Amino acid sequence: MSSNFLDYLKIFCKSGNGGVGKIHFFKRSKRSLPSGGNGGNGGNIIIKGNKRLKSLNTLKNKKHNFAENGEIGGSNCKNGSNGKDLLLEVPLGTTIKDINNNILLNIHKHKKTKLLFKGGKGGKGNYDYHFRSKLDLNGSPGKSKWLILEFIIYAEVGIIGFTNSGKSTLISKLAALNTDINDYPFTTTLPNIGIVNYNKRYPFIILECPGIVKGSNKGKGLGINFLKHTKYNKVIIIIISVESKNILQEYNIIIQEFNNYDNSLLLKKKIIIISKSDILSFKKIILHKFPTQEKTFFLSFFNPKEIKTIKKYLYNNLKLIY
Repeated sequence: MSSNFLDYLKIFCKSGNGGVGKIHFFKRSKRSLPSGGNGGNGGNIIIKGNKRLKSLNTLKNKKHNFAENGEIGGSNCKNGSNGKDLLLEVPLGTTIKDINNNILLNIHKHKKTKLLFKGGKGGKGNYDYHFRSKLDLNGSPGKSKWLILEFIIYAEVGIIGFTNSGKSTLISKLAALNTDINDYPFTTTLPNIGIVNYNKRYPFIILECPGIVKGSNKGKGLGINFLKHTKYNKVIIIIISVESKNILQEYNIIIQEFNNYDNSLLLKKKIIIISKSDILSFKKIILHKFPTQEKTFFLSFFNPKEIKTIKKYLYNNLKLIY
C-alpha cells in the first residue's frame, strides 16, 4: 500500500458556464435577417468508478476542478462549441458529499459513470429568437460546490488487533503477500489489502487495519481513522498475541472500541485468533475465558495446516453469509 494512501479529500468542482448567444444580421438584398448562433453548453462534471484505484491519491493535487465553458455563438447561424466534460476517476467505495454531509453520489461499479454537475445551458442567438419570448443572450452558469470525497475499502474480511499482535504476518500468510514486517509496535500505519485464493471460484478480499489502542474511538492513535473501513466486512478477525500481558483485557478493549465507534460492528461475524501459539502451553486456560459463540483459533505462523484451516473457515462462513 502506497504511503500516499488517502481515504478522505476535500475538493472544489465547477461545471462549465453556457456560452453567450450571438447577435448578428445577414444582409440579403434590402433585408437584414437575424443570423446569430446560440452559445455552446458548458461541460459537465462526470464521476467514474475505477476498480484499479486503491485510494483517492490521484486527486490529491487536483483540489480545483473545472469543466470547460461553452463558446460564444457565431455568425451565419453557427452555434458555439460545447465545453468539454471533466472526468474524475475514483476508487470503488467512494461517497461524494457536500460540505453539509448530504450524499450526492455513491460509486460502486467499475467503469460506471455518473453525472455530478451538469454544465450551464448556452444563451440564445438572435436567429433562434422568437418575438413572443425574451431574448436571452447570456448562458446559464455552471454549478459549483466544495465537496467531500470519502473512500471506504471494500473487503469481506477485516483484521483488527493491537499493535504487534501479528496482523501483518497473518495477512501475508493468508494472502501470500510480501510485506515488510518487523517485530516492533506501530509497524503498520496504513491498511494492507490482499486477495485470498482458497477457492478459485470465490477469491475474497482481506484488509489489515493499523493497530487499535485504547481510546481509538476518541481519536487516539490511528485506529479511529481506519475503523470505518470495517463497514463492508462480513467477517472480522480479532487477533491477539499470546505475548500480551492480559489477553482477555485486550479482547474486551477491542470490543469496547467497536461499541463506542459504531455498535453495529458488534453484530458482525467475528473470530478470535490467538497468535504465536507455538510458545503457549496452556491453551485451555485461555480458551474458556472467551465468549463461546465466537470461534477461537490458536495459530502458529510456522504451521501451514493451521493457516489453511483458517482460510477454509473464512471461505465457508462467507459462503453462508452470501
